[in-house]
Amino acid sequence: MKRSQLEPRKSPRQTRSEAMVEAILEAAVRVLEREGLAAFTATRVAEVAGISVGSLYQYFPNKHALTAALIRREQAALVQAVEAVVSDTKDLSLEAGLSRLAALAVSHQYGRPGLASALDHEERRLPLGKEIEAFRTAIRKAMRGFLDIHQARLPLQDLDSAAADLLIIARAMVEADADRREPAAPGLERRVLRALMGYLLLPTEAFTRSRSSRRFL
Repeated sequence: MKRSQLEPRKSPRQTRSEAMVEAILEAAVRVLEREGLAAFTATRVAEVAGISVGSLYQYFPNKHALTAALIRREQAALVQAVEAVVSDTKDLSLEAGLSRLAALAVSHQYGRPGLASALDHEERRLPLGKEIEAFRTAIRKAMRGFLDIHQARLPLQDLDSAAADLLIIARAMVEADADRREPAAPGLERRVLRALMGYLLLPTEAFTRSRSSRRFL
């Protein structure tokens, strides 16, 4: 699939057009949540939106462009949410701030689980790698800002790598739980928090000693 096939056909310039695009996107969300990817077609989305498929095609050339628009919207919202949590928790403790971030990771996946699962699948399939990486870079930057606030407490030198690792840990734990296709497991937020705190506060020398001891086993 060509990258150009994922671009909107045109951008809304008037309030009425903006409302139309928003209605299309919300209809797409409803189809994905209630009926899944198998039922996700431009025709079905137009039907749920209460418009003709020709009206949908004025803005999105195909269902893949529509999916890409949803991915971009959700990723942008996640960036804003992480930045807001970092800003709102700058005067709180390390654990309190990480608790908020763990809660955000869980709520992002489980707030609309059908949508999250479908978009996770499509992110891996569509050629959006550079865009997804740009969003993740923005999130890592926000996380680095969070770590800077608490730097005095952290036994770490490479905070850029630490910020990236925290996101990998949280995403892996939450997505693995979501693969069960059930509501979030009890205590998931607390488990994510414990993993993040453990990563950040494990003394570097303790890790070095652990590696050295294994050489003699």
